[in-house]
Amino acid sequence: MDKSRLIPIGRFAELTDLPPRLLRKLDERGVLPPAYVDPDTGYRYYEAGQTRVAGLVHLGRQLDLPLGEIARLVATDDDAELRRQLAGHRQRLAGRLMAQTQVLRLLDRELARDGRLLEYDVAVRRVPAALVMSACGSFGRTHPHDPEALEAALREAGDRAAAHLASLGEEPDRHPTIVYLSDWAAGGDVEFHVCFPVSRPLRETGEVRCVELPAALVAWTTFRGAYDTIWNAHLALLAWAAEHGHRTSGQVRERGIVDEGDTDDTSRWVTEIAVTLLG
Repeated sequence: MDKSRLIPIGRFAELTDLPPRLLRKLDERGVLPPAYVDPDTGYRYYEAGQTRVAGLVHLGRQLDLPLGEIARLVATDDDAELRRQLAGHRQRLAGRLMAQTQVLRLLDRELARDGRLLEYDVAVRRVPAALVMSACGSFGRTHPHDPEALEAALREAGDRAAAHLASLGEEPDRHPTIVYLSDWAAGGDVEFHVCFPVSRPLRETGEVRCVELPAALVAWTTFRGAYDTIWNAHLALLAWAAEHGHRTSGQVRERGIVDEGDTDDTSRWVTEIAVTLLG
């Protein structure tokens, strides 16, 4: 072979801004094999036409593509396919950015909270029985829970109950009580009831029932802020009950005191959370 027209690996590395060590790795992975390897010295040589493939590798590194995806990128000359692969990578990056942005938002909220981190004041009180119109719902459990999915499920159930009350000429309470029936520490979906207080029994439907929330002894706390980290307050209540020797029913009640209907400033939202104590 006429090596006079070939480019030694050192020079090729300078031309492509790909270190020799990476070029050797790309050769081992079959991504960018040299045009010629000297059988005596093992020295690698490249052709000028390989600079386009090297450019794609360089672009892939700039775009934070894994080496496996870079290999797929250089394996096609179809520009439409190249763009499809890069568009898919962009979609994944956008999802990661959204997740990281949410984490930063949660971090800022926790740092802005008064008092010690993950510490909530807990008290015990007895709540009276209450007659309510109730619509049930559920949502798939994630860990940590997805506040948007939960809010959508709660809103759908609440809208059903509120619409029925309105059809009866009743004004729904702006701050219904949410009763979670599932043990949040267990597996499976979380089931809940959205409960609007009423002064007397009202006509039911198949989806909206008139029931009495029983009187209960509860441990309760106040959570302030958006709902993204409200799960921490649920955990704190359950931990407090266990530490003080209380058994719990697994039933948790939640009621917004100040919410999105009152202000857009999520830092001013106030939610009361109570777990039912047994004995």
